[in-house]
Amino acid sequence: MTKQRRLIVSIIQQSDKHLSAEEIYVQAKQQMPMIVLATVYNNLNALTDQNVIRRVSMHGQKAYYDKNVIPHEHIMCERCGEISDAHVGDLTQLLRERSGLDITSYELNLRYICDACKAAVP
Repeated sequence: MTKQRRLIVSIIQQSDKHLSAEEIYVQAKQQMPMIVLATVYNNLNALTDQNVIRRVSMHGQKAYYDKNVIPHEHIMCERCGEISDAHVGDLTQLLRERSGLDITSYELNLRYICDACKAAVP
């Protein structure tokens, strides 16, 4: 694994939130000033393909990266954009029964308005 890739994995693993490529780049640049954004994107793609990290894509939003590759759901605040893990349990069998299809996997992304954003609205 290259030193750039190790740094990117380390940044994601040490974060307590889901990070965008730009956020990862800013942190990586502090430790490795010569790194460029294209290198970050290329490594994120490779790490996602290798199942080292997980790309979280929400419709109409930029991608975020998750250190937890075990299948789980995500929830995003519609106002501030904060993404968190949501654990609703395995819905594969229910989806198979309801659809009549042999579902092999799924992604479920939920949207809501977080408490901080609710409190900020008069």
